[in-house]
Amino acid sequence: MSEPYDESNDFVSANGIDFHYALDGDPSLPTLALVNMASANLTTWEPVLPALLQHFQVLRFDIRGTGKSAWGGDDEFTFSQYADDLAAIMDALGIDRAFVVGDAYGARTAARFALRHEARLTALGLFDVALTPPVAQSGQRERGIEARRLLELAGEPLVTPRKSWRFYENRDAALKAHTAHEHEEDTSEMLGNLKVPVLIACGRLDLNLDQAKRIADAIPGSTFEIMEMTSHGSPLIRPGLFSELIITFARQHL
Repeated sequence: MSEPYDESNDFVSANGIDFHYALDGDPSLPTLALVNMASANLTTWEPVLPALLQHFQVLRFDIRGTGKSAWGGDDEFTFSQYADDLAAIMDALGIDRAFVVGDAYGARTAARFALRHEARLTALGLFDVALTPPVAQSGQRERGIEARRLLELAGEPLVTPRKSWRFYENRDAALKAHTAHEHEEDTSEMLGNLKVPVLIACGRLDLNLDQAKRIADAIPGSTFEIMEMTSHGSPLIRPGLFSELIITFARQHL
């Protein structure tokens, strides 16, 4: 049976690289750019798309070396490069500004985009975020199981993951794409001068919660939300709540 990953074949050239992307929705609506979590391709956003497309034109893309996107030299696997790639993709698609939202590893790219391309932002969203060298992640799986148990007890629908959300074309490149944290410093304190609205949200059960709160404290006027019954990878744990937070924030600030 064909997967959405197999059927998604739009590419755009930016910074000398062919990027796999998807641009969906009404172009008259504000643009929302989503940056993938680690070890995921652009189809991982399927659970949140129906709700988000009612309010935004949604841009998704595979960072260099992941999914179906190409890549360059080993020294280009950095959050700064990924941020510049997003700006170049927006240029190629004629998108002037966007509400940029990153989840987990993708939030690191979103944060770096804010520092390098703030004029291209309407707002910034950082979900499940830590910007230090990665917080120890052992135990996240168990917390995910606990979140699903709580949701089931509460009668909330559970997301059934697709294997294809983690498909990629080249294993070595996909692994290198997730070494960016080894090359760049913590940007938490640097975000304090941002002039755009900032939303930070993290699951109550996520090991990154303390770091997410620290980042919110460093950004005056930011909005901080704790997502109950939610672990790391919130778009796949509580897609309805994830979408609701973004839509509500946009209504209030855009």
